[in-house]
Amino acid sequence: MDPNTLCPVCGYDLGFEPWRGESASHRICPSCGIEFGFDDAEGGELQGPRAQVYAQWRQRWIDAGMPWFSTARQPPPGWDPHQQLLRIHILA
Repeated sequence: MDPNTLCPVCGYDLGFEPWRGESASHRICPSCGIEFGFDDAEGGELQGPRAQVYAQWRQRWIDAGMPWFSTARQPPPGWDPHQQLLRIHILA
């Protein structure tokens, strides 16, 4: 698993880099729903440095019960959001 392809919010293995330098992927994490380059961009709903935005988004997702976001894609077999969070060193 490439640590560069993990969602910085929920730890899901995206299979792509959310950001490459200052260039956003403009893709959505199917697990937590953050859109890189939109939700974590300057002027978005949540303000502050990207790490702060990720922490706020993560807390909202955890508070909502860590639901799978995507309606077009099913979660992988055995999907476990708690294990995902451990990948990015977050205990929930």
